[in-house]
Amino acid sequence: MWRQHRYKILLSLLLLAGGLLLAINAGDAKPQIELDALDILGEGTTLLVACGWLGLIISSRPAGRVTEWLYYGSLLLVFSYFLDLLDEFIRYPEHVRLMSWLESLPAPVGMLVLTYGLVGWHREQRAINRQLRGRELFLRDHQLIDPLTQLYGMDYLRAVLQREIELHKSQHKALSLLVLDIDNFAGFNRRFGMAAGDAYLSRVSELLSNQLRHSDVVCRYAGDRFIALLPNTALPQAQIMAQHLRQQLRQQLCAPDGAHDQPQLTVANIAVQQDSADSALQAADAALALAKQTAALNLQHV
Repeated sequence: MWRQHRYKILLSLLLLAGGLLLAINAGDAKPQIELDALDILGEGTTLLVACGWLGLIISSRPAGRVTEWLYYGSLLLVFSYFLDLLDEFIRYPEHVRLMSWLESLPAPVGMLVLTYGLVGWHREQRAINRQLRGRELFLRDHQLIDPLTQLYGMDYLRAVLQREIELHKSQHKALSLLVLDIDNFAGFNRRFGMAAGDAYLSRVSELLSNQLRHSDVVCRYAGDRFIALLPNTALPQAQIMAQHLRQQLRQQLCAPDGAHDQPQLTVANIAVQQDSADSALQAADAALALAKQTAALNLQHV
């Protein structure tokens, strides 16, 4: 997760460095006799705890709106507590009120922003828990989960796709499919080994589950191919989702010996207009093949 948040880490360091320079220029160091060890310990501990929150968010959360709220709320708290700690070492002239404002204002604002982010996090967890409960109830009677990726398999995909086709057709709503294929995955397995290939598939499945909506159904379609069923989604919206997915997978996936050896991913999408699941899947395969041909032609002209 650190890789996708490197700009946030840089921003945090620059903000703290700016606060330190501003404090040094605005005041003078206190003599050692005026330092209060108890205050320094208390305020230093508070700062370390806030830094711990910030580190946990950066190291465990994927990029997204909720992560942004959690990050900026925590960063404001860290900045406020950092200036509060500096106040124990630096004395500011009475007419300089800027440092007092910078020390006091970010903390309540940061608490509000962080609280809003926690509400979003709570909503995310409720959606995930609903999906997990539904999956658990379904699995009590049906063994339809792929053991490696923990995604639904081909049998479940056909059943749900047929149901959604009939449902969306009767309600005159849009339905789309998004298909992802790992190019030359057999070569990747030969080079890095089956264990690395299995780990890569698990990472792809996890990222698909995180990046798509909780209402979407993500399935492992074949050994190196995944399909997402997108209910109530028209083709233009599906195309936007496919482009976002390409960017996120490109940023977050990396092969064992560097990004240069990362397998290429092909993503295609279609609007489902067929009357059966089999014909819709055939159309998805054709769209994927066309996307691969287009990508190959683009490479030849580069």
